[in-house]
Amino acid sequence: MIDNKQYLIMQFGIEERKPKLLEQESTIKIEKLRAEAARKHLNLEKERLQLNVDILWQRAQLLEERVSQGDIDSALPLVND
Repeated sequence: MIDNKQYLIMQFGIEERKPKLLEQESTIKIEKLRAEAARKHLNLEKERLQLNVDILWQRAQLLEERVSQGDIDSALPLVND
């Protein structure tokens, strides 16, 4: 059985490590939020690029169908970022 002195020593050790563990937890949470933000940014960029690919593909299809360049430009304008 653990006596009171040993319990207090263990409790002190736990309390002594607590600030460092809380700091590590905060650091991990911040890194997680940064990673999530980066992932969302990459997903948005991927969607933007896919939209551009789709527009270019449609423009190419219309050119093959001999639609005039002016009509294509007005219907599917190119957006330069």
